[in-house]
Amino acid sequence: MDDESNLQDKDVNAVLAQESSKLCHILSNQSQSVIMLLYQRMVNDDGWQSKQASSSSNAGSSADLVKSLLDYYRSANAAKCRNFLQSVCMLCEDIPMHLEARLMSVALYTIYHFLNTYYWEEYVLEGRNLLLSRWKRLTDRLVKAVELDRVWVNFRNVNRGRDRPDQTPASADRGFNSYHFEPDGDYGFSESKVTMETFLRGCKGKVTFLVGQAGSGKTLLMSCLGQQWAKGLGPFPASYLFVFLEFRQLNQLSRSLSLSELLFQHYLPSNRGNNAEKAIVDCLLSNPEKSCWVLDGYDEFLWKIKKHRMPRDVLNLEEPLPVADLISGLLTRQLLPGSTVVVTCRARDIVDFYNLSDKVGELLEWDQNEIKEYVHHFFGVEGKSYYRAIGVEATKLLLSSQHLLAMSSLPALCNICCICLKHLLLTDRNREENETQNAQHSGEREGSQDLTMRTANGELNFSATSAQVPSTLTQVYLTAVAAFLSRLPDQGGGDNRPKAARSSLSMLPTFVQYPSELCELSQVAWKGVEEGKILFMKEDVPETILQLLVKSGLFSQVELRCHDGTLVNAYSFIHLTVQEFLAALRIMTSHKVSDAQLKKRFSLKTRWTTKSDQKTPFTDSLYLYVCGLASPNCTQVLVEVARASGVKGVQNWVQKRQDLVLRLLRPLCHSNTLTGPKLLQLCNCIQESQDYELAQQALRARPTLELRNFRLVPNDIDALAFVVNSAADQAVGLDFGACSMEPECLDALSRCQCIHFLSFHSRKYNDKFAEKLSSILPGFPNLRKLEFSGASLTAAGAKGLASGLQKCCNITEINLSDNNLQDDGIGHVVELFTKLPNLSSVKLGRNNSSLQALNCIVEKMGSCLNILQVYADGVKEVVVTFSKESDAYHLLSFSLLNQKWNKLEMQNLVKSLVNCPALSVLELSPHSSFSSLSSNCLGDKGLKKLLDILPHLDKIQEINASNNDLSMEGAVMLAGALCSHNHLTQVQIRYFLIHLLLFFCYFFYHNENHCYMYNFSITSTKDALTLVSCLKDNNRVTSVDLSHLLVSLVHRFENNLLQSEWIEGFVNTFQPRQTACSVSFEESWFKAEQAVDLLRHCMEIKTNIQTIRIHHKTLHLTMTETSESFSLDRLDIEEHQFLCSLLPLLPNLTSLRLDEIVKEAGQTEADRMLDLLTVMEGNKQIEEIGLDAWRMSEGGIQQLTHFLPDWKELKIICLSKNFMGDTAGERLLDALKSCIHLRELHLSSNDLGDLTAARMSLVLPSLTHLTVLDISENHLGRDGAAALSTAIRSLKKLTQINLTAVGTSELSLVAASLAECPLIQDVGLGWNGCGDDVALQLSGLLPFCPKLVRIDLECNLIGVSGVETLVKASWTCPSLQVIRLWKNKVPLNEQQRLMLKDRRLTFSST
Repeated sequence: MDDESNLQDKDVNAVLAQESSKLCHILSNQSQSVIMLLYQRMVNDDGWQSKQASSSSNAGSSADLVKSLLDYYRSANAAKCRNFLQSVCMLCEDIPMHLEARLMSVALYTIYHFLNTYYWEEYVLEGRNLLLSRWKRLTDRLVKAVELDRVWVNFRNVNRGRDRPDQTPASADRGFNSYHFEPDGDYGFSESKVTMETFLRGCKGKVTFLVGQAGSGKTLLMSCLGQQWAKGLGPFPASYLFVFLEFRQLNQLSRSLSLSELLFQHYLPSNRGNNAEKAIVDCLLSNPEKSCWVLDGYDEFLWKIKKHRMPRDVLNLEEPLPVADLISGLLTRQLLPGSTVVVTCRARDIVDFYNLSDKVGELLEWDQNEIKEYVHHFFGVEGKSYYRAIGVEATKLLLSSQHLLAMSSLPALCNICCICLKHLLLTDRNREENETQNAQHSGEREGSQDLTMRTANGELNFSATSAQVPSTLTQVYLTAVAAFLSRLPDQGGGDNRPKAARSSLSMLPTFVQYPSELCELSQVAWKGVEEGKILFMKEDVPETILQLLVKSGLFSQVELRCHDGTLVNAYSFIHLTVQEFLAALRIMTSHKVSDAQLKKRFSLKTRWTTKSDQKTPFTDSLYLYVCGLASPNCTQVLVEVARASGVKGVQNWVQKRQDLVLRLLRPLCHSNTLTGPKLLQLCNCIQESQDYELAQQALRARPTLELRNFRLVPNDIDALAFVVNSAADQAVGLDFGACSMEPECLDALSRCQCIHFLSFHSRKYNDKFAEKLSSILPGFPNLRKLEFSGASLTAAGAKGLASGLQKCCNITEINLSDNNLQDDGIGHVVELFTKLPNLSSVKLGRNNSSLQALNCIVEKMGSCLNILQVYADGVKEVVVTFSKESDAYHLLSFSLLNQKWNKLEMQNLVKSLVNCPALSVLELSPHSSFSSLSSNCLGDKGLKKLLDILPHLDKIQEINASNNDLSMEGAVMLAGALCSHNHLTQVQIRYFLIHLLLFFCYFFYHNENHCYMYNFSITSTKDALTLVSCLKDNNRVTSVDLSHLLVSLVHRFENNLLQSEWIEGFVNTFQPRQTACSVSFEESWFKAEQAVDLLRHCMEIKTNIQTIRIHHKTLHLTMTETSESFSLDRLDIEEHQFLCSLLPLLPNLTSLRLDEIVKEAGQTEADRMLDLLTVMEGNKQIEEIGLDAWRMSEGGIQQLTHFLPDWKELKIICLSKNFMGDTAGERLLDALKSCIHLRELHLSSNDLGDLTAARMSLVLPSLTHLTVLDISENHLGRDGAAALSTAIRSLKKLTQINLTAVGTSELSLVAASLAECPLIQDVGLGWNGCGDDVALQLSGLLPFCPKLVRIDLECNLIGVSGVETLVKASWTCPSLQVIRLWKNKVPLNEQQRLMLKDRRLTFSST
């Protein structure tokens, strides 16, 4: 059959070529209309258009047209050729019968197909008329023309999944996995700023998403696209079928319906009968690529498009389906594959379409120039100089208000702002005119001011205004509602000017004039919010209120097609935020809205969106308006409206309702667990409430406000400024980490006058950002600390930043580390040292600098007298510390560690050091508390160069030259320096691998005998003798002490052939300071008996040993005030008796770890445990016990459980590798019931099963402090996993769970239960053979685990789809650092692709 079809496809072009001469003669004799019809069909064909693009020839006469037709179709594809021959047979006359029969047989088309084409073209024409009429209705009151080439879009190419590869090159896709749609491309999009016209090019046959905020003009732009198509313009050919569907109208379709019903009953009815409709659907199915479906406003759709609801098979187009499934079919290409689909939605809704898009664009907000242009058009469209005159003042007012400016970045809200401003200005003008007239009548002309004057052409011009700009967003909406109500005509008619211009009405009088109407209006809005309704039918609204809403302009009218195909009027508020504001007004003024309903609607919203979020068409702003209405500035308005709603004791009732809102805010102010977005929402709420006390409470809970990884807009910074400026004398900090910010945000930041600490750390912050920041820094009078670290600052940016910092006279700390300043940039910063008198420290590490930068600092030390210390450790750290007073005496020290030297740099440094006579410490050791030149490979020659400058450093007291490849000759040079320089008091060397420490303690001068005294400490006999020979001529050395090493906090003695008596003597004389000191001794002769015996003697002579650990051949001691813990690891002979003799010496023991101790021959585990516990009897303060690998099994556990109930303070218990079965496990858990403070339970590598898990489900809920649960390498089954999941749900403080190799792959319930553990950080599910079901459950819990860091899924059976599910969800959990997936069912090529999408994935064993 296929071969026959292919033969016919070849023959049809051959027949046309053979019969061309006859057809040319026949066509030439047809009427001009027939020829033109055939020619027009050819012109509309895509193939002809592309061919003509490279040809300049144009058809002229009928003969030319016929020749063009035959030439084109001879080379066209078989389908087009057949269509042409069939049309010829149907349209032309006088065709010989034999020729007509041949042509019809080869064309294989019937009259029915011709009629299909006819009906299709007619339906397309009707669609054009529909969209043209829609456009006319939409643009009747349009202020500004819509021009697609002037609308800007962030165009993002998205890398598609493996099932539908992307047709355009793009970077690795993390796109929709990021549930917050950022405009700067940080989340995996490749993007560019293009016009809307450019963005729409090339979207034929693709699924395209246009994202924008509510009111950004998405519907208007799509309507404009339809109007262009109807006129034969735009990216879609006129022969296409253009279907424009609005989701808010699709909400009315509650019943299932087929595609044809959707098309003919709810979009564009066909009046030509069922046959015509069937013909149109047939054409649509056979040519789906010739249809374009615009689906507008998914954010207003009541249902979600969920992947698991999308049918997997090809849909039956005649079978009725829910409308959501029809839309799913279009998006997944199960309906009309190859068609063009354009979807508009808000950014938060894009998560529903993961892996379904080919192109994504985000509508950019208007900038200030576009806003000014719109305001100019708005006040000019009236056509009267009366209104044009106030346009300039309106622009000034708008730009002066952050709230108005932010609203105006969206076209719909910009219109509302203009109406609001017109109302304010005209009201104010009318008031001033009345005052002027009153002043004139009373003879007080000098007390008035004429607000208007006339220009040369007679037009009115405003010279000044005192109009009050609303201070909060809520007040803006109050003013806007008043402005719309003021448009209502007077009852008596007459003057057509707005009411605000002819009477002295302000916002309050307007509300007083319409209190009952406002009451009913707010009720309509509240009911809509409660029911999720944004489209209202006529019967939904009382007639009087409907008329008021329409006349005032608060309602806009739309056409809605009913189930029977008839059109009716429906209504919606002019913007969703207006409906939400009026609903908030209802909450605050109606006793029918209970306190419980208010609390239900009051919650802070995060900016991160997940698929589990409830679908709502609203903007989640209602709670913000509720906070704003709680402000005292709104009280009187609420009283008037509440009085109309029938509230009794209205003043007290309103006050109580406002107090309730403030009470709901107070716990949030005190909370220290809010995420950055929620913290910002709290600041917005506080600003709306205008309550400074709330702002101060918020700052007391968190003096530094930390914001991480989300986009900030100027309005956000404005809210922060309100809170920060309430601090008064409190030190407040702002810490921005990887938050995207436009330059306007920094302008808003300048209003934060009380900032003490300002931090920016992200590679997003570059020189341009720093330049803008430098312009506002002088405006922070209280700034004490600035961090600009981990950023992209170069020398150019540092120069600009330094210019701003030099005016911040009170700044004390500057941190510019981890940038790319290089030497020149650090030079710009160094110039600040003498200009900022209050500096205490400057950090400049990790800036790709060389020693030249340090030399620059050394040069500055000569002129900057308050430099106290310079510390430089390779490229890691460069810290300059300053003293408080430049004239105070202090020791100037200079440290250089791990530097790479060359001859020139050494010479330059020496020259610079010569100019620093105040240098007192030149230290060459990695561990000293003074400056250091250690680990620099100076060698003897380099050291000599430094010592040559000592005569110029008359205050030098200390040199540290450790780890510099010095020979004994270098040590002798240092000793010689000691002898020849009276001020030199300390030299320290680490000589080869031996600790050669030469400590010259600070000398003191005794007034009576003028005696200098030094104290030496050394550990090598040979080198000590060398040292003494060098110092024999120094009469200032009075003693050499080789027995003390009391400076370091950590001391190690390894293989020094020390005897036990020496160690005991050391411990006896060792006097640590307040900080704990650690000492370790490693000797080859250490065995269990000797180590324990030595330890016992040490314990008898020293009572301040804090911790003890015996490991292999090493004894570790930490000494402070009391002994608290004891650890004995892996002793390998009969140590039992020694252990029992030691424990009585530890009365304050709180921690006991005795891991992997081998038992005596013939001794049972029960006996061993009983001996140990008998010695510990009476010690009830034990907090940690570790008995891993005791192999105690049933008997030992039974003994242990007798003592556990007395250990009430037990926090950690480790019983891994102990051969425990279910019987022992159940006993242990029962005994642990009394250990209510237990935090960690380690039971890995045992033989626990389902019975133990079942007991866990009963016991663990009582252990509310449990943070770590480890039951790896046990033998659970399906029932055990289910029981364990029940136990886990109650562990609210759980941070780590390890279920590696637990014996069952059915862990999906366990994974799901972790969603109840909000503090979880580490999840281990490796080596269990788990499949994609576990990955799916883990992806679902990620949004609920904000602290999760690691997931271990190695050696399971997770496939590509499971990993992709995890990747998609992982962006809801920014804290997640690694997902281990070694040894799963993911091919190598897929591993590489997935790791490009998310670098937190690892498929390796390490």
